Amino acid sequence: MSDRTTRPDGTTIDGLARLFRDGRITRRGFLTAAAGLLGGMAAAEGLLVRVAGAQTATKNTLVVGQSSDISKLDPHLSTTVNDIAVTFNLYDNLLSRHHDGKLYASAATEWKLVNPTTWQFKLRPGLKFHNGDPLTSADVKFSFERTYDPKAKVNVMSVLNTIDRIETPDPLTVTIVTKKPDPLLAARTAFYAGQIMPKAYFERVGADEFNAKPIGSGPVRFVSWVKDDRLVLDANKDYWGGKIDVDQIVFRPVPELSARIAALLKGEVDLITKIPPDQMDRVAKAPNTKIEGVLYGGLYCLSVASQKPPLDSKPFRQAMSLAIDREAIVKELWRGQGAVPNSFVVKGDNHYDPSLPPLPYDPNRAKQLIKEANYKGEELVIETGVGFTVMDREMGEVIVSMWKDVGINAKLELLEYSVYLQKIREKSFKGLRWTDPTSAYNDPDGMMWRHLAPGGPNAYWFRNPRFDELGNAARFSVDEKLRDEAYKEMARLELEYLPIIPILQPMELYGLQKHVDWKPYANQMMEFRRFNLKLKRA
Repeated sequence: MSDRTTRPDGTTIDGLARLFRDGRITRRGFLTAAAGLLGGMAAAEGLLVRVAGAQTATKNTLVVGQSSDISKLDPHLSTTVNDIAVTFNLYDNLLSRHHDGKLYASAATEWKLVNPTTWQFKLRPGLKFHNGDPLTSADVKFSFERTYDPKAKVNVMSVLNTIDRIETPDPLTVTIVTKKPDPLLAARTAFYAGQIMPKAYFERVGADEFNAKPIGSGPVRFVSWVKDDRLVLDANKDYWGGKIDVDQIVFRPVPELSARIAALLKGEVDLITKIPPDQMDRVAKAPNTKIEGVLYGGLYCLSVASQKPPLDSKPFRQAMSLAIDREAIVKELWRGQGAVPNSFVVKGDNHYDPSLPPLPYDPNRAKQLIKEANYKGEELVIETGVGFTVMDREMGEVIVSMWKDVGINAKLELLEYSVYLQKIREKSFKGLRWTDPTSAYNDPDGMMWRHLAPGGPNAYWFRNPRFDELGNAARFSVDEKLRDEAYKEMARLELEYLPIIPILQPMELYGLQKHVDWKPYANQMMEFRRFNLKLKRA
């Protein structure tokens, strides 16, 4: 059994879960024991997996230990955290958003709203892809149109589909005409779906070869990818923003948490992801390492296959939510490093409503709703991929226990990360799955609407005419009061129908060597351009 789930005394999460199911320990006892489980991993540091080829800063290579391997290098086929850590550095967007929340020039040096439905972007002269081909307006047009082409089968279809047409009057000018006024169009180009791909190369080699050997124009260029071992990227010495502060970045999948932390403490990797709160002090107090954290600009949630009984019952979905003690999860498992959400609009976004109370915990009401739903005891399954989110297994076991307390029969199933991502693409989950939707452009359109709009990544089984009407009205309005009212009603509808059950807004914690000067982004993007990465050399 993985050392991640085994304490020095032999106790495991599975063993604790069995004690739950047998009624021999309380939920609070499980929360306390589970929270302490990871704390016992210091004794397991010797179980470090080999991270071959890891370098220190003195060798001018940055080694990143991620919780799982990447799955796609085509930027429009995946928005999962391990993939965007790579793709947002391989490719350029027209614009980029920095830590101050403002939009900055990237592949485009100028942008303006010509009229309510027309945006004009001027491209950076001399910008080239990694193979030497010039980046032109034709590449932007090809890339953007692909994102809302149903035949392309991308998973970012709901981002740029406000576009009516794209015109390219000359190689350095892109004119985007939207169907109606879209106040967020510039922001949309800076995140998901906005990465610019080389039209000629893609059309020459095809989608599969492009994903295997991608070409972008970003600060790093693709060298090699050995699945489940390493991805190697070399610095683009001719990058318009200046060469980054290392010659090479290596991404290594290190699924075991104890192994990632041990590799960092031993100096064998420079940066690791997905540190749970109870390991903060261990990293922060070590002589050569530190913690960098940021409140996640999104939520950890359970996505619901609401066409399948008993999940097709609205009262039953409401009962599932009411039976979850989120405050206990944040306090006990997350050591207070997170917040209980009050809707599907996250803290830090435009139109977040701080006056709303946190999502309630009411097991008595949950039991009443279960009776109304005529629940027959069918088994529910929560699926998650190993390394997908922080403490998804621990939280899943806790929620299974909380549901048991109100009479809901459920279990947690762990899948290999690649299998989990394939099930996302196939929409083939048994009932519920862990998901971590990100607010893509600091607006509910980039979170609530992007995920639940027709074609959105979490909209497989949810359609509501009023929700769609409000979402379309808000995204095409420049009236912020109208947008605010629309998003408030949409948030109420989401909490009524619960196609996604919000659980918490966590702190995202990273471990770094002290010589690495790098700051995380709230949207999980790992920015390695020159302005956000510097190594202090001995």
